Formats: sequence, structure tokens, C-alpha cells
Amino acid sequence: MRVLVLGAGLLGVTSAYYLQQLGHEVTVVDRHATPAAKARGRVAPSSFVPPSRAASPAPAGPGVMLVRRLRALVVALRAKWPRAARPDPLENMVRLGAYSRETVRALRDEAGVPQAQRSAGLLNFYMDRNAFEAATARAPRLHALGCEAQCLSAEDTVQTEPALTAMREQLAGAFFAAEDPSRDPAAFAASMVFLCRAAGVRFLTNHTVVALHEGTGSLNQVELTDGDGQTVFLRAHAYLLALGTASVSHADALGIDMPLNFVREYTAIIPVKDVTRAPRHSLHDQSGKLRIKRIETPEGDALRVSALVRAVDDNETFEPDSDRFDAIKRRVNLLLPGATDIPNARLHTAVHAVSADGLPLIGKTRLRNLFLNTAPGAPGWVNACGAGKSIARIVSGLRPELAFSFTGM
Repeated sequence: MRVLVLGAGLLGVTSAYYLQQLGHEVTVVDRHATPAAKARGRVAPSSFVPPSRAASPAPAGPGVMLVRRLRALVVALRAKWPRAARPDPLENMVRLGAYSRETVRALRDEAGVPQAQRSAGLLNFYMDRNAFEAATARAPRLHALGCEAQCLSAEDTVQTEPALTAMREQLAGAFFAAEDPSRDPAAFAASMVFLCRAAGVRFLTNHTVVALHEGTGSLNQVELTDGDGQTVFLRAHAYLLALGTASVSHADALGIDMPLNFVREYTAIIPVKDVTRAPRHSLHDQSGKLRIKRIETPEGDALRVSALVRAVDDNETFEPDSDRFDAIKRRVNLLLPGATDIPNARLHTAVHAVSADGLPLIGKTRLRNLFLNTAPGAPGWVNACGAGKSIARIVSGLRPELAFSFTGM
């Protein structure tokens, strides 16, 4: 079966590899000059453009309008479902993470993917004792599903991450994972591209997806523009939409529901002033809602500190908020006194779309030959192998090995 994968990010590349392994003839289309360009650091990350700011789509047909009207009703009905009947997003993510780790290990054994250099760990720490106790209470369930994070007391937290010593009295505890898989995807991305090429996957780079054309209950063809601006049409037996947030406008034009919320990410790149006081591990400040990661810049070591804030509506200006940045800097100074050069912080903001429940969108659509593998606004590459192997089985008509809230299933 000919399969066209739209998007050569790491989700698209891993999906292509597993589709090829199942015997399909796979072509991957991407607008960049090289596959997995963002993961490999070949291009700068781009921000999501809210639909109100994007180019106006072509007028929707009656079928699309009906689907859109039904969406509001579905959302309202979901809100009334009993809580126990709803899939637990956290448990789904733990399952996906565990399955992805197993899949990566199998790749290392079967295909010779090199072992990544050991990265620093990931420390989720709490200052709210009630929140920590609630997290501790559900930890056994998450461990049974494959979560590898260890529960730490406040004292153990400080021993694991001495940079938090100043907060010893305020700490309730933490959860620590010895590996932070989101730290550096570049080497793994390069390995996956190599495996794809070796398996016979074809990459069609410098081609931008313009439109998806629907037939009767299925996708008929994909319209592209090549590097010279010429229009190209491609057809396949099956299509996989793996364009990240760029998938949204194409899905919307087809009347396919991708329930999203808009968030603004505020990021401060703060130079490290005293390396002995800087964190060794990536930190998630559960009380302050900050993610702190140590990075290397041309100027030296720095901390990348980010916060996601849900946007109120689609009509916001999305302009930088100086008060929000000031709050981030105050929080960093409180947590890590003397570690950073706060006055020389570089600040920026971006707008993203994230799925309503935080889960990646993997599975079927209402069109019988169109499938999804996209994680708007999330570090989707972290679980790329689990998602890619699962969607390859779904496209092939096989049952996924993973228990997960797949779309359309």
C-alpha cells in the first residue's frame, strides 16, 4: 500500500519507519530541506498562528458546517460525562511513555540505534503538601503502568538537586526520573532518518502542503507547492497527517475535530552566574508552574525557564506581558538565589495550540484513509516511537499493542 506521510518531524519520521517495516511504500513530505529539521537543530522552532490570524480558508461546504455545529454539542456532552467514564490523560501518557521506552530499546537491539549519552534527570518538586500527597497517593498506580519516577522526601530532594538547598524548609517532596528524554532529540532524530532511508522510505523535501482534497468518504489527493512555487498533486492509498500544529487548519477545512486550547509560552533565557548553584537536572516547579532546563548557548551556560499560560480567547493580542516575565524572574531568584544573572535575561513569548486534554492526537479520522499522529504544543518527539509504531499498526488495519485513547477508535 502506498502511504503518504505529511510532515517529516520526528513523529512523521518514526511513523514512516514503522510503516515501511510493515511492508508499505512510504513517501514523507516536508517543507524543510532536510527531514526532522527542527529536532536536529537545522531550523528555528516556529510558533503556532491562531486561526484568527491565519489566512482565511476557503468557504466551508454544507457538510463541514454541519460537523462544526455538532462540535459544540459534543463538547457540551463530554462535560456532563461521569468523571469515571472519561479516560485519564495522565495514565494514558504514562502508558505511552513506557511503551515508547520499550520500543526505543527494541530499536537499539534490532536496528543498531546507538545508545544516547546519559542525560541529566527530571525533578518534579512540590511546595504544596496537599498536592504532593495527592501525587504520592496515585504513584503506585502510575508505577504499575510503567512510570519510572521515584518519590523523594524533602531531604532527599535537596540531596538529589543541591541547587534547591535554599528552599529546603518550603519543599514538600518531589518525583525524580533518572533520565530527561526531552533534553536533546538531535542524535535520535538523525538515527531515525538514517533508518528510514536504509529501509527505503522516500523523502520529498522543500514541498509545502497546501490543501487536502476530499473525495467520497476518503481523501482523494494532496495539493503541494514545490521549492520553485509549482503546484504538485500526490495520491496514495492512505495519508498520515503529522504536521504538528500546522495540521489544525487542514483538519478544520475537512471538518475533522481537533479539540485545542491556545496557550502562551513565556520563556526567559537567563545566563548562569555561578555554576555551583545552578541545577544539574531539569526542574518542574509544580507550585510556580515553571519548567527550568540548563542549556548551552554561544555565551555559555544558561537556564531556559518557561511557563505556559492558557489564553482567554482567540482574539487576544498575544503581546508579551512584562508582569509575567517579572514574576518568572522573581521566582527563579527565589528558587536559585545567586545562580543566575537575572538582569541579562533574554525574554520572548510564543503562542501554541495544545490538545484539550493534553494528549497527542493519534488514530483514525472520519475519512477512512486519513490518519493522525500529531501532538500540538507538546514535546511530541519524546514519545515518538510509541506513537509511530502504534499509528503504523492502525494504518495497516492491525490492533495497536498500546492501551491508549486513540482518536476514532
